[in-house]
Amino acid sequence: MSHCHVCGQTLPPPLYRSPHAISITSLCEVLPQRVAVAFCAACGHLQTDALADLDAYYDRDYKILIGSADEDQFYAMVEGRKVFRTEHQVNTLLAKVHLPDGARVLDYGCAKSSSLRRLTELRPDIEPHVFDVSDMYLPYWNRFVRPENCSLYTPNPEWANRFDLITSFFALEHVADPRALAKTVAGLLKPDGLFYCIVPNVYANTADFVVADHVNHFSAASLRRLMEDAGMQVVSLDAHAHNSAWVLVATRKTPATPKSPAPEEHAGLEQQARDLAAYWSAFADRVRAFEATHPHAQAVAIYGSGFYHDYFYP
Repeated sequence: MSHCHVCGQTLPPPLYRSPHAISITSLCEVLPQRVAVAFCAACGHLQTDALADLDAYYDRDYKILIGSADEDQFYAMVEGRKVFRTEHQVNTLLAKVHLPDGARVLDYGCAKSSSLRRLTELRPDIEPHVFDVSDMYLPYWNRFVRPENCSLYTPNPEWANRFDLITSFFALEHVADPRALAKTVAGLLKPDGLFYCIVPNVYANTADFVVADHVNHFSAASLRRLMEDAGMQVVSLDAHAHNSAWVLVATRKTPATPKSPAPEEHAGLEQQARDLAAYWSAFADRVRAFEATHPHAQAVAIYGSGFYHDYFYP
């Protein structure tokens, strides 16, 4: 019996199961297992069954942008100029958060921490700290973070009440126990510190629904519930500052009155989730039907090289 990662309630049967024992990760790896997604009516959270041995997967196998220190992902064309994800993330952070001089900043679940490295270039006064559950990124950290400000597998217990800002760039969707993470973050923040978090918005990017290693698909409702239960208050929640993502700013302050959504809001989310399930349940059939209308095609090109490419041609 599964329980919601956000509120702990017992989950109903999945509203979606992939038809075959094959799935694709966020790094476009093809795995021999099904995807199952359930909706929690109590808090509005969507949840995917976790990969087997999730801790080992992120420790040894999840190698994101590890080819070089400067390897990055294209984000958008802006006035004829290529903007990459790190640049956009840092610019968005600086627009939303005021950092005091000498601020202590922790990048939580950071991989090689390219965003924090870029931030230190723009703000050399800050004191950077990093944490992740894999040691493969140590060579990148050592370029800009003092060894005593690095922590592996478990955050340094001496860091309690230490940080002006904790960042999390696309990490929380991977975590099987986001409640524990949120409570840990709250304990690491100063009383007036801020938590800045970006996670995918499945309602803006339908592909996220079937990404095998994204075990959490947050709604605005479930993000607020997660923060409230951890003793944090949402300062802002933006669905537009980053393409197909939620940008959350929270503070370590328990709200006087929790802002949990009304049941009718959850009902609307559940219908959206069921629409996503129906979309993916019929997706392969639509592709096959399209292919059948072009039986004499001698060559086929798939535009793009990301998730949909691997879904069509694994």
